Amino acid sequence: MEMKKKINIWAAILVLAMMAACSKDKFKDLNTDPDAVLNPPPEYELPTGLLSIHRGERYYDLYLGIYYWSQTFSIGSGNTEGSYQATGNIGARWGMFYNGVGNRLVDVKELIKKLPTDKQATYVHLDAIADIPLAYFAWYTSDVYGSIAYSEAFRGRYTTPPMLTPKYDTQEQLYELLDQQLKSAVAKLKAPTSVTQVKLDGFDIYYNGDIRKWIKAANSLRLRMAMRLMKRNPEKLRTVAAEVLNDEVGVIGSDAESWKFIAGTGFTNTEDNPANQRSVSGSKSMVDFMWNTSDPRIRVYFQPSHFTKERFDAAQAQGKIPADFKWQQYYGQYISPDAAQETDKAAYFTAIAYKFNGRDTTGRLPSSIRPSFFNSTPNNGLMTFPIINCSDVLFMRAELAQRNIFGSPADAQALYYRGIDSALVETDRAASRAKVADYRALNPEEATAYKAKPGVVYNASNALEQICVQQYINYYKNNNEAWALVKRTGFPAVNGNIMKSEIFMSSGGVLQMPRRFSITRPTVTDMNAKNINDAIDAMEKVPGFGSPNDIRGRVWWDMP
Repeated sequence: MEMKKKINIWAAILVLAMMAACSKDKFKDLNTDPDAVLNPPPEYELPTGLLSIHRGERYYDLYLGIYYWSQTFSIGSGNTEGSYQATGNIGARWGMFYNGVGNRLVDVKELIKKLPTDKQATYVHLDAIADIPLAYFAWYTSDVYGSIAYSEAFRGRYTTPPMLTPKYDTQEQLYELLDQQLKSAVAKLKAPTSVTQVKLDGFDIYYNGDIRKWIKAANSLRLRMAMRLMKRNPEKLRTVAAEVLNDEVGVIGSDAESWKFIAGTGFTNTEDNPANQRSVSGSKSMVDFMWNTSDPRIRVYFQPSHFTKERFDAAQAQGKIPADFKWQQYYGQYISPDAAQETDKAAYFTAIAYKFNGRDTTGRLPSSIRPSFFNSTPNNGLMTFPIINCSDVLFMRAELAQRNIFGSPADAQALYYRGIDSALVETDRAASRAKVADYRALNPEEATAYKAKPGVVYNASNALEQICVQQYINYYKNNNEAWALVKRTGFPAVNGNIMKSEIFMSSGGVLQMPRRFSITRPTVTDMNAKNINDAIDAMEKVPGFGSPNDIRGRVWWDMP
């Protein structure tokens, strides 16, 4: 569990650029006052912490791990048992939090404390805003590790003697602590201020200092966190839902209020292409469902199969594709390694050689993921990184209503359809900004037709599953949430009525989905070894946690 040191060069360049853009007098002050270098204006430190949220994790943790565990991705030529294992590099978010996000956001708050009292009064809003992404990434880190150092973390620079052995907060303690932190931030942002607040234009990468939007983001984060407690602490979920949904400012209610980062050109690179080392397809269950329901997002998420209708017909006529196969523009891949041994599925796992227009041709049936939706650099586009979208909130509200937690099942239908509408528009806008290859704009007729398709049109008898399946598809670019949804609700399910998941079979045995990251005991030279070992010992007593390195074990919130 050692911290992984990362230097966010991109963030540093951005901050320097911002400094260069300041007035000449301010720039002169920064270059002639030594304290100004050691203690820059607090807002200058903000973007480095926020940008660190979006760097360093995607390739190993998501593209080689979580996307496979959630059954969103499958290797194009067929999965191996390793697809349900953890590589040695999985676990980047730990280092991101302690050496990127948390330390810098805490530093923002500490820099404010160093200011004269009258100056501090102009930073009340920034102090509160910093607490919101800080709470988010602490929760995000704990989500897959359980206990973490938080309440006493990051204090080494600001305490005498330095606090270098922080205690670990249990996940149960952390949920309460972070919820209170977010409530306090909202209260500070709502309270009248006696002086004009420092402007955050150009420093706040999400909302440019828009206080109302930050309140909505904090309330929406409280709701998402509380959803994890559906089984562990349902009364807490009920309480939080009532508080944030009855709040006069409320939760994210439009795409303009969505909590997302729209990165400039050059922010993504080849590592942001999930297929840069191997072919990657969507899972068969997901792609089939999207194809059969004419989901407009399918052309954004995936590339068409090599087999156009004409190519498919030619190959099938030559006996290269089984006669009972029906043509689809998009094909997914089976996620189970043992599926490759089944003769009726062989066409999915091998390159198909056939003649087309008199020429020898070879192609694979499964569709590849669309790389330009993950790495926009080749197209000089803008990449969208969602944290909480409007559609996410609407689907959470629909689920709460269907479960009679907040609202009633009678409210769920309208929220469900609003969630779909919002999700389609958000994906279309993200694809347009990214300049996705072969981009074709969403039209209203497609959305209307999609909502009328079997499996999508609201059916009270399957409503909860429908809501969860739509959440799952919508989390394509925020796949930690797709994975968490499966853990929390069991949907998509092997025996589902809407979209079935697949049993992961390898060498005749069933492999269960990984549920957390591996946790490593500290070395004897680690000065905080006692606190770390005590935290691990306590987690081992949580039912289902298993051994520290058991990625199929459960953290506190993840109950059967």
